[in-house]
Amino acid sequence: MKNTFLFLVAAALLAACGSPDTSDLGKKRLELDSLKAAYKELGEKIKEADLWIADHDTTVKKNLPAVTTLVLAPTRFEHFVQAHGHVKADKSADLYSMGGRVRSILVKKGDRVRKGQLLVDLDNDAIEKQVAQAKAGYDLAKEVFEKQERLWKQQIGSEVQYLQAKSNKEQAEAAVAALNEQYRMSRITAPFDGTMDDIMVSVGEMTAPQFPVARVVDLTGASLEADVPESYLQRVKVGDPVSVEFPSLNDTIVASLANVSRYIDPANRTFKVTLRVPNGETYVRPNMLSVVHIRDVVKDSAIVVPSRCIQEDVSGKSYVFVLDKDKDGRAITRKVVVSRVMDSKDRTLLAPNAGLVGNETILDEGAKSVGDGQRVKVTNL
Repeated sequence: MKNTFLFLVAAALLAACGSPDTSDLGKKRLELDSLKAAYKELGEKIKEADLWIADHDTTVKKNLPAVTTLVLAPTRFEHFVQAHGHVKADKSADLYSMGGRVRSILVKKGDRVRKGQLLVDLDNDAIEKQVAQAKAGYDLAKEVFEKQERLWKQQIGSEVQYLQAKSNKEQAEAAVAALNEQYRMSRITAPFDGTMDDIMVSVGEMTAPQFPVARVVDLTGASLEADVPESYLQRVKVGDPVSVEFPSLNDTIVASLANVSRYIDPANRTFKVTLRVPNGETYVRPNMLSVVHIRDVVKDSAIVVPSRCIQEDVSGKSYVFVLDKDKDGRAITRKVVVSRVMDSKDRTLLAPNAGLVGNETILDEGAKSVGDGQRVKVTNL
């Protein structure tokens, strides 16, 4: 070995001396190249000798790094966009009044109610009297108009009298309609069939227009809305499968996107997506928080590896270790540079690579403690 090294060094010096007459810099460069070639060859011979000694020297205890492996196989890859959403009932109404004292409450929380049913009776006697007074005025104005109309048809009386009677009748009719609407708004009735969810007043209290009196909810139909970052606008579309987690219930439902908004919120750079809550999910409540997982990418026969198997070198390149066999059939590592496409939970989709075709054995546990071209001991075979 020593003689080989001296021979190579001497050859390098002779090559440098025998080169055409050039500058000193050129000579040194040629000398350096020769020395590097000799150093590389010596390094390979030293490595080969070390491996031979390690295999044949019975006095040396062999402690090879222990690793586990897994076999790659083309598989299905799915990527999900995660967003936070909340439930909205199709029918949920807070009921208000024009004001008045609560005379009686005719239902209880949790009762089923029908559309138009009186829920809370308010003291609206004053409005009732105003309505009665307006109706009396309307009846008089109507009777006067009808008489004046008959006379006008007989060419008796002036046109001004006829028009004035007609105007009085129409004004009285409008006054009755306005008071009837005011009376209707003073009555707390159910706007649709549903459940009495809450009653915010007690008998004897005064109500005010700015404070709700009761709430009615119909849970036979509900939807869920979520805000998705605008960067996913081209990847999220109507009909995409969705998995919805309800952290408070430790439960999940499966649905599909019913609508994708075309509007970007300038405040948070997101767009809204909507999905229908499947019928029968009776535990879903308005404003319930959820985590929405929208499948935006699906690939069949993809090269997918566990994310923990991928490492990164000092230059920022990602790589994995593949398990090969040397000429003597011993397990040895091989470094393969890979290109990551995207991650999904604990799995990574790799771009097509000449070094990986989908049937290799790669290192899993213990991969971070070995190097390229190193012998290892596989513990899961």
